[in-house]
Amino acid sequence: MKDLPIKFWAKRGHFVINAARVGLSVNHGNFATEKEAVAEAEKLKAKFVLGHNITVEEKPKLFSVNEAVAEYKNNQEQLQTKSYHSAQVFNLDILLSVKYDGIDISKHQIERLGRKSDREDFRTCIELAIKNEGQSIETMHTRRKHWSKFFTFAAGKGWVDANPITDIKLPKKSKKDDRAPKVQKEFISWLQTDGLDAYSAAYALAAEKVLAGGRKKHKKRNELTISPNKLELMMVLSMTTGLRQGELRALRRCDYSANRQIIKIRGGIDHGTQDIGLAKTDEGQDREIEVPQQVCAMLDNLLATSKFKAFDDLVFPSTTGTPLRKNDFSQACKPIRAACPFVDEDTGKPLHFLWSDLRHAFASNLIDQLGANWAEVAESMGHTNANFTRKQYGHYIVDDEKSARKREAAANILVKKK
Repeated sequence: MKDLPIKFWAKRGHFVINAARVGLSVNHGNFATEKEAVAEAEKLKAKFVLGHNITVEEKPKLFSVNEAVAEYKNNQEQLQTKSYHSAQVFNLDILLSVKYDGIDISKHQIERLGRKSDREDFRTCIELAIKNEGQSIETMHTRRKHWSKFFTFAAGKGWVDANPITDIKLPKKSKKDDRAPKVQKEFISWLQTDGLDAYSAAYALAAEKVLAGGRKKHKKRNELTISPNKLELMMVLSMTTGLRQGELRALRRCDYSANRQIIKIRGGIDHGTQDIGLAKTDEGQDREIEVPQQVCAMLDNLLATSKFKAFDDLVFPSTTGTPLRKNDFSQACKPIRAACPFVDEDTGKPLHFLWSDLRHAFASNLIDQLGANWAEVAESMGHTNANFTRKQYGHYIVDDEKSARKREAAANILVKKK
């Protein structure tokens, strides 16, 4: 039997086999290299000669980047605000028009872009597109963010082996380009003493106005969807245990032991798919964290009144029992910003509240207790290595007098409860 013809299908960006002689399509398969196509052609020919039945089901399914992006857009539309999703769509449409091997990326198969054999060339192509002449540094960072999130989502779905553009280096933003101000020692000290109460009160007031119809009617995705009591407990828990926001959202009832007063971190929220997956770092996975007694009492009360009581139900579910969305937290942080007495030097506005501020407060107290024992601090924070921890939180090492004041402040972290 003659060899099956192989050609490069320029419109699709891959090699195909003319398999009509064995009962398949004239454009069978989608192969990144001619070598792969030849190997598959030999297998098909051997099966045919031996009399094996070759069915159309053996033809690999094509899945273009355009189709993958469309599914990602649909997924993100349910998770993000309208303005943020519009920015996503705008930047993803630019990605689809980038040329790779002389063809729009939209026409390539998504699997090819994540293959090890193509990864380096594709990464270089994307880097050149991001650093296109005339782009501002802010635009470069925005495009890398949106494009990388798409490929992280694709990797989570199994469409690509790995995100091919994670290691693209860009010029650093200037201070004025930073979205949020740097965490200040004075701000963290305030957060540890009066800040948590101030934020909780501001959010409760905003939620009350929503219920009373005191605010304009918003679309569902922009409403305050977290109850004041639940938000307060989540803030207290993050500040006293160092839990990340994604770890809070993924926390299940079976992860909490009231008797031992511990929480075991078994997972977190995947930033690409927004589904529950592994913790952010290997070191953070399966770590056990002690929970203060007063916080345990708050947790016990929440779980006793929750309508989701199954062993593996979430501790902080949405109204339908699913994980809270990232946007739920974004909306919750907006009304409490005005309660902050510290001002951004560049804008003159109150500092943004970031969920990571609560981890900073926890780290500050931890360092106050352990000093510069960065290995232990890193272990408690779920960090990959102690050097990162030292770089991130080293400025909290202070003199003895300030340490004494911080110890006193640490005792006031727990919100006064009735």
